[in-house]
Amino acid sequence: MSSPAGDQVGRIMQAWQRERPDVDVSSIGIITPVWRLGAIVMDHRARVLVALGLEQSHLDVLATLRRSGEPYRLTAGELSRRCRVTAGATTQRVQAMETLGWVERVREEPDRRTVHVQLTPQGLARLDGVFAEVMAGDEALLAGLSQPQRTALEDLLRVWLDGLEDSGPSLRPGAVSGP
Repeated sequence: MSSPAGDQVGRIMQAWQRERPDVDVSSIGIITPVWRLGAIVMDHRARVLVALGLEQSHLDVLATLRRSGEPYRLTAGELSRRCRVTAGATTQRVQAMETLGWVERVREEPDRRTVHVQLTPQGLARLDGVFAEVMAGDEALLAGLSQPQRTALEDLLRVWLDGLEDSGPSLRPGAVSGP
């Protein structure tokens, strides 16, 4: 049984097939739901984070540093690459979180030219304090899927994403990574 959203996507495809029979519009059946799901996921995540007093950009940096393992630090360049943002965006994020006491810049000895961004004990506690709630919020979005459906979806999305990311920078957006 189709859902109203699925019916709406079907109607969009039918309208385009009627209006432009010379163009293959079958991608609408995949891209439109993915686009809509992305908007729902981002809106839901934003609401969870607002309730926790956190911004997505802060979660992105804190989680990236936490996943790096002890001592929870990366160079600014590596942090930019892993977060998939520009150096300027990383600088802004780091400055904001330094002000909050969640990260610090540490110069590598002896030449002090290499600068690392490192979680402070406060930043580690902040992330560890909200991480389970963020994951619970994400889990709520998946509640309607069975485990086999989740596994199949994860596998398909991984294959699709790997293919797009391997295609080169023209298809890679400067998107935020997940926790």
